[in-house]
Amino acid sequence: MAKTKGLGAVEAYLVAYNVASFAGWAYVLAQTVMYISEHGMNLNGLFDRIGYTVIYVQTGAILEVVHSLLGLVRSGALTALLQVYSRLLLVWGTLYPFDSPEIRASPALVLMVLAWSITECVRYSHYALGILNIEVYALLYLRYTLFYILYPAGVTGELLEMWAALPYAAAIHPALKAFMLLNMSGYPPVLYKLYTHMIYQRRKVLGSGSSATNPRASVDTGNAKKKRL
Repeated sequence: MAKTKGLGAVEAYLVAYNVASFAGWAYVLAQTVMYISEHGMNLNGLFDRIGYTVIYVQTGAILEVVHSLLGLVRSGALTALLQVYSRLLLVWGTLYPFDSPEIRASPALVLMVLAWSITECVRYSHYALGILNIEVYALLYLRYTLFYILYPAGVTGELLEMWAALPYAAAIHPALKAFMLLNMSGYPPVLYKLYTHMIYQRRKVLGSGSSATNPRASVDTGNAKKKRL
């Protein structure tokens, strides 16, 4: 149930940011599903339909680093930067510069975009409602359950996209290919860390006891200062 209270300027801004981010990813998700329903796996026109929206919406996540630096949210700036960095590398270092069907019309792109958009629709809606003190247990449950599938799916899509971009990066400069390979090599330990962290958080938030039945007991609710974007 909701508890109404007045919002300060920071809370109002964070609600607006999360709602706008949710809207952007919801649009990407809807357009991707519609495209596949219309064209199947003929993906030649998919990037034209969603590509630049994905790039711009994901770039907007840079604000999450700013939020951390300004102390608007509890997350550390370094943590936020690491979370945003890999995706920025994908959108600006792979999707944007390389106009190739192996990259822009691949099943890997579908896998990556679906994983990203579903994850972010759940995440941003959960955070926006949390700032408003609106408790939706279904969103809390999805937030700490879908990662079992969406994290590996998203990482697989990302790695396949970067792998497909390697020949084009090498054609620009061997150092660019080496840079991309270096980033790819960091995926396994980072995925392991994020995955185990989310498993721990899931047990903490959805485990037995009061936190399993009372969403207010979750560490993921509270005022904007305690929200993690």
